[in-house]
Amino acid sequence: MGNSLSKNLFIAGGPDSGKTALVRDAALAKKSRVGGFYMESIMSGRVRKGLMIRTLDGQDRMLASKTVKSNHMLEKFPVDLNALENVGVPALRLALMTKDMIVIDELGTLEGMSQRFKETLMECLQSSKPVLATIRSTSSKFTDELKKMPSTQIIVLKSSNKAVVRNQIRKWMEGQL
Repeated sequence: MGNSLSKNLFIAGGPDSGKTALVRDAALAKKSRVGGFYMESIMSGRVRKGLMIRTLDGQDRMLASKTVKSNHMLEKFPVDLNALENVGVPALRLALMTKDMIVIDELGTLEGMSQRFKETLMECLQSSKPVLATIRSTSSKFTDELKKMPSTQIIVLKSSNKAVVRNQIRKWMEGQL
């Protein structure tokens, strides 16, 4: 990781690689100083029924499920943009104003659906506050630009390095907080 800490730390990996769990667990351990949100799969047995957006200050709302009517899709589920804009965006704004670090789950999917979310995301990334985020490893114009931002480090999560990445996240957070 070197001697200097990057302001932004992105955990990259494919779907279901464990990115969210690592970031969520690290954030919840420091939740008095960290704000933002993560996604949680809603399961019925082994079948995913949707995705819930959960803020670090205790709010949650169904973000994506078959019951939502929308043209915007996340994985195979329609997305409730009101959940993103009325729960996710305020959580990021609150973190910008009152917390020492910002957590954002799933860069590379939601910003194309909501200009308000995209603007708030960019405000967070360009602020002086450190950002811990998950990001899709697949390439897109937007995520490629995010990955090139100054003072941004990307760690690629694989099944073989989860313990190492968990430790890197913990050390980075300790250095930032």
